[in-house]
Formats: sequence, C-alpha cells, structure tokens
Amino acid sequence: MEYREGNMIDGRYRLEQFIGSGSFGEVWVAVDTRTDLEVAIKIYISMDKHGLEEFTKEFQVSFDLNQTNLLHSNYLGVNAEDNRAYLIMPYCPDGSVSSLIGRMDEKALWKFVNDVASGLAYLHGQNPPITHQDIKPDNILISRTGDYLITDFGISRQVRNTLRRSARSASVAGAPAYMGPERYSSSPMPVKASDIWSLGATIYELATGELPFCGMGGVMQKNGADMTLLPDHYSEEFRSLVYSCLSLETWDRPSAKQLAEEAARQLRSLEVTGTTAAIDKVKEEPAASVPNSEDDRRKTQIIHAADNSTVPLGAAPAENRPAASVGSATVRVDQAQSQSEMQVPAGTAPSGVVPPEGNVFGGGLPQTEQKPAFGPAVWIATSAAGLVLGFLLNVLVR
Repeated sequence: MEYREGNMIDGRYRLEQFIGSGSFGEVWVAVDTRTDLEVAIKIYISMDKHGLEEFTKEFQVSFDLNQTNLLHSNYLGVNAEDNRAYLIMPYCPDGSVSSLIGRMDEKALWKFVNDVASGLAYLHGQNPPITHQDIKPDNILISRTGDYLITDFGISRQVRNTLRRSARSASVAGAPAYMGPERYSSSPMPVKASDIWSLGATIYELATGELPFCGMGGVMQKNGADMTLLPDHYSEEFRSLVYSCLSLETWDRPSAKQLAEEAARQLRSLEVTGTTAAIDKVKEEPAASVPNSEDDRRKTQIIHAADNSTVPLGAAPAENRPAASVGSATVRVDQAQSQSEMQVPAGTAPSGVVPPEGNVFGGGLPQTEQKPAFGPAVWIATSAAGLVLGFLLNVLVR
C-alpha cells in the first residue's frame, strides 16, 4: 500500500506530512484524531506472522526503557489494511541533528556528547546490554526543549534480520560511513564499542561538516588510512575525545559512561569560565557618574565652584591643581566622605582605600595616610643643635 497525506491508519491516525523513509519503513507526521495531538508514526515494511511476533516482543522490552535522552515509543499497532506494524512516538518538529551538520560550536557539541552518551550508557547498562547498531545524525532527534534524543533503539539483531528478509535486502545493520573497523572483520558482531565509534564519526561530522575517512567508515581505517585532523580552534580536550572514540581497537575507546562524565565536566567548566569572564568584564568597566537630571547638573557645578580642584585618587590634594582630562574617569564620591567630584586616573584605587603593600592599583597613599617628611629622630637632633648654638652665642656676647 502506498501511503498519502490524509490516509487514516487504523481509523485513528491521519497522515499529515511525509518526513522520510529508510530500508525498514517510512516516517510521517500524523494527527491522533482521538486526542487532536501531533505525533510521529513510523510504519514498517510488511512482515509475516513470525516477524510480527518477534517485533512485538522487542517492543515490550523497549517500552520499559525510560531515560531522558531516549525517544520513547508510546504505542505499537498493526494496520489492518496491509498488515504493517507501526510505532507511535512523540513528534520532534526540529527534526534530527542532520540539520546542524557543520553549524555547531564547541559548547553545543559538548551538550550533544553529554546527551547521546548518557542515552547510550543507559542502553549499554541493561542486562543484557543493548547495542544501538545504527548511531548517526538521522537517528538523533532534537526535542522541543533542546535535548538530543536517540531513536531507533531496542531493535535486536534478530529482528533486523527479519526486517531485511522481508525487504529482500542483503544490507547489514548500520550505515557504512558510521561503522567501525571491527564491523568489517570476519566476526562482525556489533559490540558496545561499535556504538562509540559511530558516535565519534557523528561528532566529527557535526564539527567539520565532513565524514571521517572520506565517508568510507572503518573499512578505510582498517586498511591503514589516516584521518584528517580536527581544526585547531577546537580545544585539545574536545579533539582528544573524538580521536579516542575513533580508535582502531575497540578496547582503546572510552565507554559511553566515561564520555558522558567528561562532557558534563567540560560543560561545567565552560559555565564557570563564562561566569568568570562576565565578572571580569564588570570589574574592568570604570565606575562613572553622569548627571541624570538638571538638579544633578546644578549640584555638580556648585561642587566644582566650591572646590575648583581635581585630585587623582591616592594623591594629596593641592590648591589650583589642573584638572586631569585624558585617560581618567569621573567618580562621584559619597557626600558623607567628600563634597567634591574628583578625576580618577584609570587603574587607581577607590577613594579612601589604602592599597595593599606593593600598591597593585598604581596609586599612592591618601594624604591622611602619608608619613611625615621628618621622623622623630631628625626632630630631636635638630632641636639639640639649636640649643647648643644658642649657648655658644650667649657666651661670645658676654
């Protein structure tokens, strides 16, 4: 049966928009006429009775898989008209990350790694472990909240074989460009590390807009081909993570859990760095007081008329000191401390504050803190000399 817009599935789901098709079926946007909600519906190719039984068992297992980064299937049905199984899933209007290839910055890529690796870690942690076998941009959707969701998980190798037989296809599970070198060996059984290689190829493509190994996948790596390095504008940590995912040997690749933990750590680091940069920017901005009203301007004129002096912070006031005009910023001083408006050279300490030893702000001590020019010892010596001189003069006069 060829599906068209407006077709009803099981008298409930009205097909609205075709999204795409693959080896095992096609995906549509549909409306659930009972709830008036938009949903995604994946309609699989026709299967025999045995195939439908296997598929139903798989759905029962995957239905209990609930994790933030997995796209959960809500319902499995079989269309009575053509005996084709279908799955009802939440609709993600932003589609897959295929639309973001070559357009993501490093922070967005760390978020992607964190989400997808977290979902894979959950699947790999099941008993027995579940390998996805087909990680690629088309199978990672963007939720309405901006999270990344793995779809097409939970389909076992056995069911994939059943679907391939029904489709009369000899293709293997997975897309060759995203398949690691072990998938081209004499024992091509996918393992958890195979999902990691596929994720690495996906990250590489999102970051560069190109597939590693010219899109030929692990078969070129297995035959000794070198991979084009990632651009230098990505951090060393990011590049190292991608290269480790694409390691030739499965045992050299990190686990999904390790990837998720590293991505989460990098995201926290980026948040701290961003916050620190924002604080530093505020600190670097010179404090300034600009009269906002006519009253403020009058007050400023009166203050200048009364004082008629401009004093760099950290220097002693002096009468008739010329006003500094270049490289300075005007700071309004609290009237309780001062009734003048002073010109502040950039980098000097705030008024009334004695900088720590070493004077990191570049200004001197305020006048009230300046040490006297002559110490007590000098004063005493001067006084004694005066007494002796007076005594000698008195003797001579007599």
